[in-house]
Parts: sequence; structure tokens; C-alpha cells
Amino acid sequence: MLNESGVKDINSTNRNRFKLTASLLVLLGAVAIGFTLSIIQIQSGTAAYLAALSNWSHGVSESVRQSEIYLRSGDPRALKLARDKYQLPLGHMLGRLILERDVLDYDSAYRGFLQGGNHPDDISRMIWLFRFFQNAPYFKDAVKAWQSSDPWIVRLGNTLDKLPHTRQKSLIEVEVLQSELDEITQKLAQPQTEFQVKMSLASRVLAILLSIVSVIFFLLLGGIATLLLKKLTSTIRISEYKFRSTFENAAVGIAQLDADGRIKDANSALCDILNYNFTVLSQLRYNQLIHPEDSNIFIEERAILDKGLSERVSFKQRLHRIDSSVIWVQTTMSRFEWGNPSEIRYICIIEDVSEQQRLSKELSYQARHDNLTGLINRRAFDGYLSESLLKARSENFVHCLCFIDLDQFKVINDTLGHFAGDQLLLQVTQLFSRQLRKSDLLARLGGDEFGLILDCCEPEQAIKTAENLRNSLSEFPFSWDGRAFNIGCSIGITPIMATSTDEASLLQAADSACHMAKEQGRNRVILTYQGDKELAARRIQMEWIERIRRAIETDSLYLDAQKLVSLTSVQHTHIEVLVRMLGENNEIIPPGAFIPAAERFNLVHLLDRWVIEKVCSHLQRYPLELNGFDVCHINISGKSFDQEDFTDFTLKTIAHYNIPANKLCFEITETAAVSNLNVVRNFMEKLRELGSSFALDDFGAGLSSFAYLKQFPVQYLKIDGVFVKNMANDKTDKAMVRAISDIGKTLGKVIVAEFVEDEPALKCLQEMGVEFAQGYHLHKPERLDGLVNKSRVG
Repeated sequence: MLNESGVKDINSTNRNRFKLTASLLVLLGAVAIGFTLSIIQIQSGTAAYLAALSNWSHGVSESVRQSEIYLRSGDPRALKLARDKYQLPLGHMLGRLILERDVLDYDSAYRGFLQGGNHPDDISRMIWLFRFFQNAPYFKDAVKAWQSSDPWIVRLGNTLDKLPHTRQKSLIEVEVLQSELDEITQKLAQPQTEFQVKMSLASRVLAILLSIVSVIFFLLLGGIATLLLKKLTSTIRISEYKFRSTFENAAVGIAQLDADGRIKDANSALCDILNYNFTVLSQLRYNQLIHPEDSNIFIEERAILDKGLSERVSFKQRLHRIDSSVIWVQTTMSRFEWGNPSEIRYICIIEDVSEQQRLSKELSYQARHDNLTGLINRRAFDGYLSESLLKARSENFVHCLCFIDLDQFKVINDTLGHFAGDQLLLQVTQLFSRQLRKSDLLARLGGDEFGLILDCCEPEQAIKTAENLRNSLSEFPFSWDGRAFNIGCSIGITPIMATSTDEASLLQAADSACHMAKEQGRNRVILTYQGDKELAARRIQMEWIERIRRAIETDSLYLDAQKLVSLTSVQHTHIEVLVRMLGENNEIIPPGAFIPAAERFNLVHLLDRWVIEKVCSHLQRYPLELNGFDVCHINISGKSFDQEDFTDFTLKTIAHYNIPANKLCFEITETAAVSNLNVVRNFMEKLRELGSSFALDDFGAGLSSFAYLKQFPVQYLKIDGVFVKNMANDKTDKAMVRAISDIGKTLGKVIVAEFVEDEPALKCLQEMGVEFAQGYHLHKPERLDGLVNKSRVG
């Protein structure tokens, strides 16, 4: 039986329980409110990130599109707009990188996201969400996708920096840059899609979680839960509104498909791209929009998603608009579960790339065709030749390859000017094209040279066709400014058969036949088989053998000398001897004409022996030291080392004339030294014992310069002139010269720079500490016997 004290105790206990319960309810309410507000903040933050994605995507697509416009037109406004739009994705990347630091720099992160085009009210939510939830499920995946875009955003910026320089170069390099832009667009589409899908999924999961928590707290807290639910509902509506607003205002088209390919949802951008209204579009299956020839592409790419081979796929395809016109689109598609695992949906991000496709096609056409005549160029012609050879081998057909060279084109160009020459090429192109079959392929290979592939054509018929072309051109009345010119052509033909060796051999055979036609009097047709190329090569070889041998026997060679001026000491000056040839009429034949021929036909060792003999003989009579020079440089061809007695000949010649070997420096090209490694090293070691020095010529031209440098006992490195002559205006060339100089000095080598053509280049070399310089700016080559002509008295 309870007494008063007991009742008080019970009442006290009940009051305590009530207070405890009330406290718990208040605590739970506070927790519920705090939890709900946190989720609201998260939901608002995810919506802000989705809105930021739209700004990011717009910045990327517009930057790429304006870059392509600039490539095509050169409009500086397009380049400026491309750089401005690039600031949007760049700002997002900078903001995120700041947030990933250990110490938060709120102001810098805020400025980065503001640069990315985000609303100021959303930035604080974005920063808060990233700082506290960057490792949370789904959001972590979205951040990872975001991070994966960084290299491509940086690469896009680098590409923008290259635009002003690349556009002034060849069309092939423009095409390469266009391909780079296409690759960047494609690579950035992947993280964009993944970010949107993951962030959308995070938003959806949070919305579901928020609803469940709200219901639980409604049952526990009654009125508090009701208030929270109302606020929650309002927040969800706002978040969904923001999400829907982002979806509708995205710069690219977005469609949601069910498992059967029905369009369940589509934004206004997609409706605009396809010119459909939403009501009509939502009643279609996606495959009804696809061009029939591209339908398999969609099926194959969706199969990859269904098999789980990839989380997303990206591909190009053609879609039909409502008016049946066709557009090219870049589609990025992902697969996800809608509500439950049995309900599958697909998100398709669709971007209209018709203009990019057109520009790419135009650039591709320009890269494969001659701008003047519209014919395919040498690059494309080589590809068609490969196809013809493959066809000949697989189907046992015979085709014919023709080289056509206009005989009087140089006269037209020199007499009337290049414009007249261009008009002649256009008229010749039209004349030839009218007489060829549709299956035949005519190309301009360069200058006044044309290539022709006669499809399924026996050699006899090819001769008839070539003769028709030649006769029609001979009868062609080319007139300009009241003057008439007779135009002819030399044509070389070689069959393309199953037994043909390769494309290079075919081209060489046709080229040799064309040269034979020119040598036999021009304006004629010569047919040669691949076996005949040896006869043609032998004929040319015999001509050069005779000319070079005759020049040596009749002393039709002479030596020039050019100074190597010291940049560090006025007391040291070297000279380099340069061989020259005189023709039958005492004209000077440039080294570029006879030295490559001598190397090609293994005659160059005769020239090297002649030079060594003449230099030693001259220096015996006129010592270098009496003429103010320290060392004489002699170039040695790599082909000379193929002669077993060349080293012994050099040693015996020096001994015969009894000249100081330390006055001779032998220059060997980098490529020759590498290709004759052991022989060259033996030559160097024996000459070095006598005191001779060595220079590695054209250093930097090879691919393995530094790897082999330590293996040769060379004292001098002569930097390849291709890097030196324009180094004052080209940062890359200057950097190459500096790198070679620094590494050479580290290895204890004396650096020599060739092709010093002007004062700015000389100053750059002096600043780098290069020891010697050589070039027309310092000294033009002159006769050796005029430069070194002081002898000992008595």
C-alpha cells in the first residue's frame, strides 16, 4: 500500500520521467532538426554542383568550338572568346584544388568557384559540402570523376596557347591540333557524365533518406515531425526545382531512356537540337531518331553497358531532326538503376558536333588534296597506291603506276611568273581528267609532277593512255599575254602486279622511268618493270662515277676554307676545309649535288682520300702556325669507313708529308659514328695516339646523341646548324643549343656552333659560353691557297 511518501516518490519519479522524456524529445527534436538541416544543406550543395557542372560543360564546349572557329578563320575574337570560356572549367579546378589542401583558404576557394561562373549564394554550400563530405559515398565518386578531368583541362589550356603558332604552319599540323581538340572533347565528356550521374544519384539517395528519417521522426515526435516534414517537403521542392532548372538549362542535350529505348525525359536543349517539341519527342523510341547506317553503333555501345564492360560509353552518330535533316552528335551514355534493380534507365548526354564534323572533314580534305588543282596530294596518293598493290595481290589484277613530269613548266614559271604557272597546272589537270576513266586516279605530287594510277590496266593499254595524254598536251595551245608556248611531258610507267615488291619500289621504278624519258629527249613515254630499275640506276651511277673520277684525275676539285672563330680567346682560330667541284664549263657544282651522289654510289671515299692528300700536302708547304691558325678540320664521310684500308691510308699520308698530326681535326657526323661504331672508334684511337683531335659533326640531329657521346674520344661537338641558324627567334632551337652546350661542357667537350648567320645568334652563343662559332656572319668560305699561303723562309 502506497503512502504519501510513496505517492510523492511516484509523482516525483513520473515528473522526472516526464522531464527526461521531454528532454529526450527535445534532444531528439534538436537532433532531428540538425540532421534535417544538414541534409537540406547537402541537397542544396549537390544542386549547386549540378548547376556548376552546367557552367563547366558550357565553358569546355564553347572553348573548343571557338578554338575550331579560330583554326578555320583566324578570327582573333574567336581566340579571345575561347580563352574567356576556358576560365569557367579552370576556375572550378582551381577552387577544388584549394579545398583539397590541409588548411582551408576560404577566400581563394571562393574566388575560384566565382571564376567558374557559380552564383555567390551557392558557393558557400559547395565549399561546406566538399570539406565535410568529399569522402562520402557517391559524392566521393563524383569528386574522383571531377579530378580525372584535370589533365585534360590543363591540356586544353596548353592547346589554346598553341593556337596562334599552329595556325601559321602546315595543314597537317592544323589537322593534328584539330584531332587534339576532338580528343580533349571526348575525354572530358566521360568525367562530365560520371560526375552528373554520381551527383544526381547522391541527390536522389539523400532525398530518399531524408523522407525515411522524416517519417520516423514524425512517428516519434508528432508535431515536431510534421513541422520538419513541411520544411523538408519545401526543401525538396526547391532542390528538385533547382535540379530541374539545371537539367533544363544545360548547354548540351540530355535524354533519359528506359530499358526499351523509350524517351522518358528530355531537356529543352535536346528538343532544340532535334527541332522536336517535348510532347512529340517523349512518344518516340531513341532508335527512331538514329540514322539507319548508325543504328548498329547505338546497339553495340549499349551492349557494352549492359554487359558491365564499362560504366560509360562515348560515340559519334547521326540523328534525324523532325524535318528529316541529319546532324552529327557526340553521345555519352551511362546505365543506372531507377528505383530498384529490375528497372534500368540510361542517361544520354548529346552534343551537336555537326560544325566540328564539317570542320574536321574540311581539314581532312585539305590535308589530302592539293589546294591549287583539287587533286589528291602525295600523302593520299601513297595510300591509294598501297590499296592498288593489295588489290593486285588479292585479286590478281594488273594496274599501272605513272609518273608525269611537265617539260616546259620551269620556263613558264620563270618567264611569266607563278600565277601563269598555276593557270597552266589547272588547265593541264582539266585536260588530263577529261581523258581518264572514273576508276583512274590522278594526283599532283608536287611542283610540276603528277602521279596516275590506271586501275585494272595492262601495260600495253597504259602506254596508249599515256601517249594520248602526252599527245593531247603537245597539241594543247597554252597562251599568255599574247605569247604561245608548246608544252610537253615525260611519262614513266611501271606495272602494279601481284609480284611487285612494295610501294617504295614501285615509286622508284616509275620515277626512274620518268627520268629516263627526260634523259632520252623529253616528251616521251617509257615503260619499265621493277627489274629494269637496276639498269636505270646503273646508268645514272656510271654517269656519276665517270664525272667524279674525271674530276679527281683532272684536278677539277679544289678546296675552300672557312674559319672557326673563337668566342673566348682571340688567340685561337681553326679552319675547316670544304671540297668543291668544277663542271665541264668550269661552273661550280654545289656539294649538295655531287657529295650525296658519291655517297650513294660508294665513291665518297675517293673524295675523302683526295681531300686528306691535298690538305697534308698544302700544310707541309704552308704550316698553319705561320698563318695564324691552330687546327685544320677535315670532314670524313661515314661511307669511307666501309673501306678496310681507309685508316691505314690516313696514317700513311700524315707520315708521308711529315706534318704534325695535332694540327688535324677529323669531323665525323653523329649518324655515321653511330652506324660504324667499332670502325670509327678504332680510327679515332689510332689517330689520337698521333695527336689528332676529333669533332662530332651535326650533333643533335640523331636520336641517340647523348647515349653514344661517351663512347667516342671526341674533343669538339659541332651543334647541328638547323638549331643554330634561327635560335635567336625560336625558343625551342635556343633551348636545344643550350642543352647540348651544357651537357657537352659537363663531359669536357669544346662546343662549336655552325650556321651562325647573324649577330643576334652570335650574341646568344656568347652568352651561353660556346667556345667556337662558324658561319657566313663571321667568315665566308674562300680558297684554301688564298687563306693559308705563308711558308717557311728557305
